[in-house]
Amino acid sequence: MIPIPKQIDSVVMVNNPNIASKQSEPIGYGNFILTFAVLLIVAESLLYAAGWMQYRLEFFFQDIEIRPVTADIFVALANGIFTFLTVAGLFVIIEWRQLRFSDFRTRYRDGMIYSVVALAISILVQAAEFSLLRSLGVEPLFAADDLGPVLVVFPLIYLLLLGLMEYWLHRALHHFDFLWRFHAIHHQIEHLNAARSYSHFGQDVIYILLITTPLVLLIDAPQQHIMLVTTFYLISNYYMHSDAPALSFPAPFRHIVADNVYHHHHHTRDVRHIGKNYASFFSFFDRIFGTQYMPKDGEFPKTGIDGYPPVASLRDYILRPFGPKG
Repeated sequence: MIPIPKQIDSVVMVNNPNIASKQSEPIGYGNFILTFAVLLIVAESLLYAAGWMQYRLEFFFQDIEIRPVTADIFVALANGIFTFLTVAGLFVIIEWRQLRFSDFRTRYRDGMIYSVVALAISILVQAAEFSLLRSLGVEPLFAADDLGPVLVVFPLIYLLLLGLMEYWLHRALHHFDFLWRFHAIHHQIEHLNAARSYSHFGQDVIYILLITTPLVLLIDAPQQHIMLVTTFYLISNYYMHSDAPALSFPAPFRHIVADNVYHHHHHTRDVRHIGKNYASFFSFFDRIFGTQYMPKDGEFPKTGIDGYPPVASLRDYILRPFGPKG
């Protein structure tokens, strides 16, 4: 179970005092629409760039006659790391600008290292698992091309299903001691931000086994059918952890989609909000299942767990879930 902090820290503030003065300035509707339209366009362009790079790498490895399995792993690693660095970088630039482009190493270096390590390990696990499934002749139950008229709303259905599965897995990560040992690494992060939002690779493997694999086996969804879903999901994964007040949603939107203010209250040290805001995309799942706390504009609480400091080294990051204190 989640360790209960020893005391309540009820002072609401952003994680970095240099930007605390901006916490009471909610984004206007016009700026909100413009900002996130630009972010979506840039993120979509980066995903296309990643796809182009993957395409070129596949031809390169064919030319030098590397084994297909080895080539697939290298291509997946390159694609995943490039996507992480560029998409997370969108929010890092906005956060870092608010700090007048200072303190980069302290805010981002360790988080980027741990994130790349977790990404590399999870990609290797996923590649091995999918290779095994292919060798066994396992095929998805349904094909997206056979959905007919349902294909029009398929991205929304897919996103809703993904959000619901993630919600309940997230609650399980908090409820079961064994799963919490891995998830606690994520909650022990202090000064949470877009790049300093790493999870333990053990948690990523659990996600692959319990969410990615079932969805892949349920339906064969070609990229063109879920492109927008992929973009939304990649953006939200890093956006939720951003500590930039300028990126917070106008309050009404927060009742539909979780923003960075909403998710920071899931990471708060304040015992009054523990067990709240599990939803990773659609915030209304928390309302439906009774786990919602709706924060006010600009409320960025201190994050972390009292008595459980963030990991201090790569060795600590890898081994801490298996130690006595988890």
